[in-house]
This record gives sequence, C-alpha cells and structure tokens, in this order.
Amino acid sequence: MSTKDDIKRETHAAQDKLHEASETLKSSAEEAADEAQRTAYSYAERGRAAAAGGLTDFATAIRRASDELNQRDQDIAARLVSQAASSLEDIANTVSHTSIDDVMGSVQGFARRNPAAFVGGAVLAGLAVGRFLRATGPAEGADTVAAPAPVTGYRPAPSYSPASPVAPANSSPK
Repeated sequence: MSTKDDIKRETHAAQDKLHEASETLKSSAEEAADEAQRTAYSYAERGRAAAAGGLTDFATAIRRASDELNQRDQDIAARLVSQAASSLEDIANTVSHTSIDDVMGSVQGFARRNPAAFVGGAVLAGLAVGRFLRATGPAEGADTVAAPAPVTGYRPAPSYSPASPVAPANSSPK
C-alpha cells in the first residue's frame, strides 16, 4: 500500500465520522425542538384550561350581579348583564372545548385581518383579567398596610428669608 492509499482511506474515515457527527447533532437538535414544542403545548394547554376556568368564574360573578339587579327591580340592567354573562359562558365553553391549534389559528387569522382591534382587545382583556384577579384574590399584605396619617388642619407658617444685601447703585469697587 502506498501513502496515497493511506491518505484516501483516512480522508474517507474522517468524512464518515464527520457525517456521523453531523447526523447525531441534527437528531439531537430535532429531539430538543420536539421537546420544547411539547413543553410549550403543555403550557398553552394549561393556560387554555385556566382561561376557560377564569372566564367561567367571571361569567358566574356577572350572573350573580344580574341576579342582584333583578332583586332590586333593575330589569333592563339585569337583562343586559345577564346577556353579557351568557356571552361569557359561551366563550368559556368554546375555549374549553377547542384545541390549542384551532385557537391559535383563529387568533392569528383575526390578528392578521384586524391588527388594531387585536391589540386593543388584548389590552382590554389583560386589564379586565387583572382587575378580576385582583378583586377575587386575597389582598397581598393586607394586614401590613399602614393607616393613613390623620389630617389635623395644621399648616406651618411660611418661612421668611431676608433678601440678600444689595450694593448701592452709585458705588464702584476700589
């Protein structure tokens, strides 16, 4: 065997090792991507279930408000609030029984067709959910909040500071 044959054999062996390493790296990257996708899907699924539960709770609270308005003979307001509760219940039911893929497709389609409405709706939904969660959850640190200082009506007198001395206008430095 010649040196030329040895070089060819070593070159082919190195290429085979490189190809094998490349395939291993590609396979590992695909597995990591699949795992990340499964994890994201799992989080999204939990978020979907939590959103459906939150919407159901919100609809229940609105339904109670409607019942209270009915008891106070506020028929028109009670009917409007009841309709809002029914709409929220329908949305919660839809969210609860719709797959993440379908929800994402619908949201993406709406966002593409109506970007301003999507952003505005997202902001309003975030504010509504935040207010609802703050209203229904226990107040954090409620027992550590200090009472406001009592108002006594006392106002300190304005302080007087004499004007700085001014040199006479016709004097000149010597």
